[in-house]
Amino acid sequence: MMKTQIPSQCVQTYWGNRRSVPGAFWDIDFLLFDQILQMQSSRGICGNLLEIGALFGKSAIVLGRHVKPQEKAIVCDIFDYSGANPENAEENSQSYKGLNRTKFEQNYLKWVEKLPEIINELSSNITERVETKSLRFAHVDGSHLFEVVGMDVANTRRLMNDFGVVAIDDFRAVHTPGVAAAVWAAVCNDDLMPICISEQKFYGSWSPEVAAKMRADLTRWAASQHNFINYGTQDVAGKSVLIIQNPPPWGGKVQLTLRIPNPWRPISIVIEIPAPWKKHIAALRMRDVVNLSWGRPYLGMQLSSENL
Repeated sequence: MMKTQIPSQCVQTYWGNRRSVPGAFWDIDFLLFDQILQMQSSRGICGNLLEIGALFGKSAIVLGRHVKPQEKAIVCDIFDYSGANPENAEENSQSYKGLNRTKFEQNYLKWVEKLPEIINELSSNITERVETKSLRFAHVDGSHLFEVVGMDVANTRRLMNDFGVVAIDDFRAVHTPGVAAAVWAAVCNDDLMPICISEQKFYGSWSPEVAAKMRADLTRWAASQHNFINYGTQDVAGKSVLIIQNPPPWGGKVQLTLRIPNPWRPISIVIEIPAPWKKHIAALRMRDVVNLSWGRPYLGMQLSSENL
């Protein structure tokens, strides 16, 4: 196994047990979070770490493990709070059944000594609860509604320090067109500079210098994975973006050669089969591929039977 594949020391134990916490936090994004936070620390960049939309804590734990003594982790989630608007409440009831603050706290405390600062209310109040320009990293993974995501992104910009990086979840999923619209509107109209996109998350910064430096470092990291990770760089709306694909369930193939004798000359048949033991540590599992292809996410309001 290559050294560059291994997560940083502060999250290694959690990495080995990450599937004990439910949630859709893909392994490649776990590694990208880890790389970004580690790169910031190596440059002496300080600031608090925020997550909007924590669910059961799967990604919040990574932030908590990376917090330095002078920093704090902050989580904003409504959990089972009922103060959301009807459309947001319907999305929450369909997509996040069983979510409550107690389950989040139990999961978090298994891996982090101290609970984060918890803002148990709508993210619209975040600027009243978090100090301006105090963050070095934020993960926006709350509502999927266009207006709410746009507000979350704009508020995050106010809360970021000059070296901050934002990660935004579900920017290209079939059930989240509002997130896609809000993200690219921020890129085109509000100076959000792309750093990297995975299949699940958009990573960016409002500092062109920070975005360029982080993109270059992540490109070198992807290149160091020796063909286990498919990556490339494109220009989008006049801005460069690094694209990283999920590693496949297998990293290579094995050739089996069958030689069949006959009176004239031997016949050789070469069969290639996937080699599941030769793969990247962030490779998708087959169950993830199946769930991604045939899952039934909440897509929006539906007609009632009496209206058919």
